[in-house]
Amino acid sequence: MAGDFVTPKIDRLTLSDGRWVDVKHRLNAGERRRVYGRMVREMAFGQKTTLNPEMVGLTRLAEYVVAWSMTDDRGVSVPVSEAAFDNLDPDVYSEMVAALDTHEERVDAEREQEKNGRDGVSTSSAISPSPSSVAGALSGSVN
Repeated sequence: MAGDFVTPKIDRLTLSDGRWVDVKHRLNAGERRRVYGRMVREMAFGQKTTLNPEMVGLTRLAEYVVAWSMTDDRGVSVPVSEAAFDNLDPDVYSEMVAALDTHEERVDAEREQEKNGRDGVSTSSAISPSPSSVAGALSGSVN
């Protein structure tokens, strides 16, 4: 049985042209709350949630990415920061978001298999949505 706390683990995601990003395997509860809290523009009970499109990809990258191979035009390593994300080439930024989407989908599938156990019977409640389904609904395909 898995523990009740997220164990820190880093995964390397390979990008084009030999670039890479190191990301957290999973976010903990606080990190996940920060992602949603920063990307939601407006939320009211019984109403559609409005996202801030400018923040959707950025909040996820800011919480997940811990290191990368990105350099400036002189070949000097650039530290990971929100300002650095903003200054990335748009194609590189989109590639990072897409790689993170794939990473989250893979980790969510692994977690679902763990929850369902080896016999394939779900051990989770059918009543409440899982955090990963909420995450998917909020992140959608907006970058």
